This record gives sequence, structure tokens and C-alpha cells, in this order.
Amino acid sequence: MNNEIKDLVQYGCAVAMIACGIGLSIASFAVLHEVHSTVLALVGEAIGFAGAVFGISLYARTKFRDLEQRFAELEFNQSHSTEKEDNEKN
Repeated sequence: MNNEIKDLVQYGCAVAMIACGIGLSIASFAVLHEVHSTVLALVGEAIGFAGAVFGISLYARTKFRDLEQRFAELEFNQSHSTEKEDNEKN
């Protein structure tokens, strides 16, 4: 499974959880004329799940980009230092 499909599934699931929570809240209010505490608990868990999906993936991507940049800088610095040594020898 490539990253695009994985991200699409994660984000779709998070959005679906939020939509289900909102829908259940509206249904509870329409039937009972109040939002029951169990419905509120489910909505809270759905929002927490969605926040975790979006937050963790964003955090992980940012950290991986930072690592890639550091490795690229290291390789760049090492290649320049070897070129300088070669030029100094000649």
C-alpha cells in the first residue's frame, strides 16, 4: 500500500468519525430533545481520534523531512570537504 492510499484511508476514516459523531448528536437531539452523555462521549472520542490521525501524521512527516534535510546537508558538506582536499593535494 503506497503512502497516498494510506493517507487517504486515514483522513477518510477521521472525517467519517467526525461526521458520524455530528450525525449521532443531531439524531439524539431530534429524538430525545437533549444530547445524552454517552453521545457526547462518543463525539469526544471521535474528535480525539481525528485529531490524533491528523496530528501524528503531520508530526511524523515534519520529522522525516527534517532528517532528510540533515542527511542531505551532511552529504553536501562531506562531498565539498573531499573536493577541497583533492584540490589542495593537486
